[in-house]
Amino acid sequence: MKKLFISAALLLTTLASVSAQTADEVINKYIDAIGGKAKWLSLKSLKIEGQIEVQGVTIPFTMQSIHDKANRMDAEFQGMKIVEIVTPQAGWSMNGLQGQSALQPMSQEDLKTKVDNLDLQDQLIDYAQKGHKVEMLGKDEADGNEYFKVKLTTKAGNDRIYFIDTKTYLPYKMENTMNVSGQEVKSEMKFLDYQTLENGIKMAFKQEVGPMMMVSKKITVNPVIDESIFKGN
Repeated sequence: MKKLFISAALLLTTLASVSAQTADEVINKYIDAIGGKAKWLSLKSLKIEGQIEVQGVTIPFTMQSIHDKANRMDAEFQGMKIVEIVTPQAGWSMNGLQGQSALQPMSQEDLKTKVDNLDLQDQLIDYAQKGHKVEMLGKDEADGNEYFKVKLTTKAGNDRIYFIDTKTYLPYKMENTMNVSGQEVKSEMKFLDYQTLENGIKMAFKQEVGPMMMVSKKITVNPVIDESIFKGN
């Protein structure tokens, strides 16, 4: 009986190892498809200028980010400003559409759902060193294509499932699961219109979330960003 138990344990360990290797193989090909590890690690800051399109309304936005330090998004609609600032320790937001005219502190719970995005160099790159975990969930089909499903659980405790095209190894969509006020909140983002940036990395210029489309018009790699814009109140 003891030998049987040991054999079963060894089998489970072997299967886990195979699963991890399969996930890593898919991730390595994914990293190559989006430009390669070295090029992504050279990304220190980013500026995105574009527009949010929803129900016939267009809202211009600018997003400025410094890797692992801070992110700021500014948008404006009919004179009403929308601002969101995220740093590892704190965040602030202001929504003119809700009558706000000054930055408000972000709750720690809300900050937890956003802090992962401070990693500009892609969370799947060196994921283990960053404290994240991955799991291979097999394959799935959508819109006539086949995708690998790779689950990432971040150090902050957020779950993301990447649907990676089995042919191009580019992500088709991402399913996010976050805990908000004790409740699981799920969202889905589709990635469209991949383009290669000046440093050789590849990014989706369109991101679809439900009825909303975020369209990037211009992406600047490694711009000089004034860090004072990330100060709250």
